[in-house]
Amino acid sequence: MKYERSDSFLRDLSRLPSEHYALFKDAVCKHFLPALTQGAHTGHLPWPVRLRIHKLAGTDIYSMTWNFASPDGRATFRFTTEDDGETILQWRRIGDHSIYDRP
Repeated sequence: MKYERSDSFLRDLSRLPSEHYALFKDAVCKHFLPALTQGAHTGHLPWPVRLRIHKLAGTDIYSMTWNFASPDGRATFRFTTEDDGETILQWRRIGDHSIYDRP
């Protein structure tokens, strides 16, 4: 699987405090990536409950909650496919609940 970061994600990331980014990376490394490896994105395994991953209504974009308290940590992502069939995970936004205005 390939990974991409949208311009919006990179812009959000540049404003995110380093301690918040550390919490995001920890959630991704400990919970999100292992679930991907086991096929959660294909439906073979459920996503980790602690990440509250769900599809945003009327879109192909998913939301992940990487922290519930201060900071309110959210990230959005979607899956696309290359011409050769390889799956691409695109990180779209990162921050707090306000990222849902333009996921």
